[in-house]
Amino acid sequence: MYDPELPDHTSGGAGPGTPDSTRDAGALHRIGEKIGQVAAWYTEQIHAERRRPVADPERVEQLLAERAASTKALRDLPEMTGMELERIEADYDARLSEITGA
Repeated sequence: MYDPELPDHTSGGAGPGTPDSTRDAGALHRIGEKIGQVAAWYTEQIHAERRRPVADPERVEQLLAERAASTKALRDLPEMTGMELERIEADYDARLSEITGA
């Protein structure tokens, strides 16, 4: 899934947090894809809820907050350390399992 509202985690650069190996770049890309899939799911749910005849404003707010957290995680991804990357990947693996039922 692609969400144009999300930052591009695939762009390279030589700033702080730039992966120093191909393996690290691959991990950032893989984790970024997972975060992006979750954020896109939240976006779809927000649009679906808003299209309902009587939208649940609390659900919309919750979905917006979750999408914002995903967007922040994606933006912060290049700055994360190894342990942070492991934690965030585990978190988004769990979220993907939950939302996809897999």
